[in-house]
Amino acid sequence: MDRPTVLVVDNERSVRQALRFELEDEGFRVIYATDFNEALSALRAFDFDIVITDVYLNKGDGIQLINKVKSKRTRIPFILISAFPDSDLARRARHLFKDRFYEKPFFMPALKQKVYELLDTQG
Repeated sequence: MDRPTVLVVDNERSVRQALRFELEDEGFRVIYATDFNEALSALRAFDFDIVITDVYLNKGDGIQLINKVKSKRTRIPFILISAFPDSDLARRARHLFKDRFYEKPFFMPALKQKVYELLDTQG
């Protein structure tokens, strides 16, 4: 079986690297994007099993990204992360995605558990 592929979208290099190292240690293939447009390009080029995206992205936001992807492919699960959980956009994301919203700095074991949980429900 192929390794599950994760797209990590975040403009912070340290967040991308932390997620990449942790998820690769778990056996995932990780591709990352730094902004909204790179994420869209990656989503056109690869088939992802799950997407982890920041709420705030250059040239767009995580909710817009999800809506764009869901209009084309409905089965890909998303996890949202944000360093600004009290902002209007992050509150909206938390309301829409409830247990798939993580505040930075997030507890990595909990986020990895959610990744596995979402992938299990997709199988």
